[in-house]
Amino acid sequence: MEQIRAAVIGFGGMGSKYAKMLYDGEIEGMTLAGVCCRNTQGQATLAREYEGVSVYQDVEDALAHGDEFDAAIIVTPHTSHVSIGKKMVAAGKHILMDKPAGVWAREVRELIGCAEAAGVSFGMIFNMRMNPVFQKAKELLEQDVLGRISRVVWLCNTWYRTPAYHYSAPWRSSWKGECGGLLINQSQHYLDLLQWLAGMPDGLLATLDYGKYNNFNVDDSADIQFFYNNGIHGTFISATGENPGVNRLELWGPKGRMMIEDTSRLFLDENVMSTDDFAAENKEIYGVLEHHIREVFVEKDEKAYQKVLANFADHLRTGTPLMADGQEGLKSVIMTNGAYLSSWLDKRLSLPVDEDLFLEKLQEKRGRQMW
Repeated sequence: MEQIRAAVIGFGGMGSKYAKMLYDGEIEGMTLAGVCCRNTQGQATLAREYEGVSVYQDVEDALAHGDEFDAAIIVTPHTSHVSIGKKMVAAGKHILMDKPAGVWAREVRELIGCAEAAGVSFGMIFNMRMNPVFQKAKELLEQDVLGRISRVVWLCNTWYRTPAYHYSAPWRSSWKGECGGLLINQSQHYLDLLQWLAGMPDGLLATLDYGKYNNFNVDDSADIQFFYNNGIHGTFISATGENPGVNRLELWGPKGRMMIEDTSRLFLDENVMSTDDFAAENKEIYGVLEHHIREVFVEKDEKAYQKVLANFADHLRTGTPLMADGQEGLKSVIMTNGAYLSSWLDKRLSLPVDEDLFLEKLQEKRGRQMW
């Protein structure tokens, strides 16, 4: 397969961004064959600015022209991700999904099974994994620079949003349209990174605020404790109503501490010897273990989205491993479902949570809100 012919499903903020990248030839090995756009204004833009690109009125129209494309890049409202994904894989199309993979863990698991049965690939757009700082952090952790991780803390409240954002589309920031707020939307990338770097947690306890800063009833503030059977303790704090915000990830182990500041700077604060060794050797009551901090310089790269699309193209053309597949997308949905249910039940839960109970509670939330 020389060139992957892609159809972008959805022509909103991110869909139009991906379409332009493809149309401008920024993605080696992948071309833009068509765009699915339901609104007339977007269709007019496509007809005017994207010569030679097919315009599909809806998903059914795209599928009726399935001979024109090999893969679908799905960039639609959250609740439609799985249903569109299932239609595409049933037609033999590979899918690249924007986050989240879905809103309910079971439906994502079903989509993974459908893709496997159809023999097609299912990738995720987790562009933060392509950030060189997080890639370097992953590399260093795999080199055991901290030793056995004991604690992970991520404070990220840089998501300040006003009503202009929340009401920019009828599906945003609502149970009916988005099936949540902060966690199902902004936090998906960071929940993914947390489990990518520290591993998938085994349980959690979530305190969420609903409409704390905004006139709606979805979550806009989160304090989550993650528990691991191997002894790691995780803390995740986020909000969309605080400013100025902080974005700081810290991990501790016996050899020291790693810190990532603003997703752009990486620091190592290294002990001169491990805490285990120092505890065994030290004879002083208030013995102090020396440590030294240094910045690990990483080349900046602003092409994360392009790298995700190129990775997907390389995977289909040459078998390059996916940066993140559907199974990885499932993990952040499991964490999100768990956090919501923990908050609603006001109790600590093991992961994965009772998926039937989660769906029951979610449907109750969705039934109470009408647009």
